[in-house]
Amino acid sequence: MAITTFNTNDDGIEPSQRHRGNYIVDVNLENDAPWIPYAEGVWVQLCRFNVTTGGFTTVLKGLPGAKLGVHYHTGTVHGFTLRGHWRYLEHDWIAKPGTFIYEPAGEAHTLVVTDDSPEPAIIFFVVEGALVYLDKPVNGTMAAYEDGFSALEMSRKYYREAGLDVSQLDLRIR
Repeated sequence: MAITTFNTNDDGIEPSQRHRGNYIVDVNLENDAPWIPYAEGVWVQLCRFNVTTGGFTTVLKGLPGAKLGVHYHTGTVHGFTLRGHWRYLEHDWIAKPGTFIYEPAGEAHTLVVTDDSPEPAIIFFVVEGALVYLDKPVNGTMAAYEDGFSALEMSRKYYREAGLDVSQLDLRIR
């Protein structure tokens, strides 16, 4: 059986240079500088890159009406809503500030910030594994793949272009 490589990214850090201890990331919810464009009307601030499972931890900000394409996760996801209102098109609940969500691996869904959200939604997500974006909601095939390695590459590119300190990202690799 052939083995398929989804990406060729690695963290770029020698094993002897990796830190495994505690660290702190100050997520700035107000400043525009650290928000990395992710999709139309959606930005992220990455807090952790897991080079063992390919997972990552992020704070997502989305404007009212913004959405992510339909996707599923290869691992579990934990989310906590800090601001705004959002939902999955495939479910009838609406997350508001204080809402915690747990997602099992494998369910396809489409994240949407509600049109009537009183402010941009800000959600903290712990993603264990990858996101597999689909080209259509029903019987879709893989259109894109996002994991901790590709998120690290995207973050480094943005930080370089924005003149931010890329070495701060390396501290978040675990």
